[in-house]
Amino acid sequence: MNHRADKVSATSKSAVRRVTVEPQYAGQRIDNFLLRVLGASHGELPRSVIYRILRTGEVRINSQRAKPTTRLTAGDEIRIPPIRHIPGRDPLDPDAPVVVPDHWLNRAAAMIVFEDAEMLVVNKPGGLAVHGGSNIPFGLIDLMRQHLGHPPLLELAHRIDRDTSGLVVLAKSLAALGAIHEQFRPEGSAEKIYLTLVHGHWPDRLRRSDAPLRKWQGEGEAHRVVVDAQGKAAVTHFSILAANAHASLLEVQLETGRTHQIRVHTAHAGHPVIGDNKYGDRNLDKRLGQSSTSASGVRPNLMLHAAALKIRHPTDGTPRTFQAPVPESWTPWLRTLHLHVPPEYRQPDTAD
Repeated sequence: MNHRADKVSATSKSAVRRVTVEPQYAGQRIDNFLLRVLGASHGELPRSVIYRILRTGEVRINSQRAKPTTRLTAGDEIRIPPIRHIPGRDPLDPDAPVVVPDHWLNRAAAMIVFEDAEMLVVNKPGGLAVHGGSNIPFGLIDLMRQHLGHPPLLELAHRIDRDTSGLVVLAKSLAALGAIHEQFRPEGSAEKIYLTLVHGHWPDRLRRSDAPLRKWQGEGEAHRVVVDAQGKAAVTHFSILAANAHASLLEVQLETGRTHQIRVHTAHAGHPVIGDNKYGDRNLDKRLGQSSTSASGVRPNLMLHAAALKIRHPTDGTPRTFQAPVPESWTPWLRTLHLHVPPEYRQPDTAD
């Protein structure tokens, strides 16, 4: 029996399957096809698993071994072997119970910025993924579901990176989810404002970046985003809140919401986000840590924070503005760099 390529059941991932390629996937590379079908494009399965089963010849197209670059033709039959990789949380069994540690559950209430019958606004700590996946046993969505006693529905209305801290909206009904989703589309009305610390003195003239962005991935490598003339349109607006020769505190507003947009645009400008492991400057980060006595010489975490969000309430349409102060972990670095956060983004007990 053939399975539709875009509807592969979770339970079938533990057995050999044969999938027939439908016309809309003709011309696609087999590695990209498998990345999507098996969930690796969304972090549910390590990409290395996909390239391993291709390299070992376990994937067959019309009974022939396939290379990652092999292009598909409509009607091809793909043999997909059993997936044997099962990290801390089994990506092949989405119904398996998720265990959130008590120390995270104890922090959940303090993360909530706003809650009503339709939505939840949370100030997510940096380092907490919004959802679980490969080697990530739980995420913000699991934490909040358990904290609220497993409500009938609670879904992410949008996402921010794992290492980025700040505001995330969760919907409590399908109607609210759809209404909020619309606002976060590229043409939507949601306004997202971030704070970031970058290396060096940000140029006063650089108030807007429109460098187009494209996702890139080498075989077996994690995906990156690069500036490319053939990429998708991306527009970021910058305002300098404080700056000196060593670093700058920027307020950043997104006009579009591309993956890693702020991190790539700042790095492209020659002023990477402090603590950025993917697009930043490790040597500059280390040098900064060594110069900081209050930060104990450690390398900083990603200094990117979703500080303010303007949306319309999904039920009555009234404008709502939410704010989240910068994380306490920023305080020693701000002191070291002699940079001052505006009062609206400051921790309540922090003296400037």
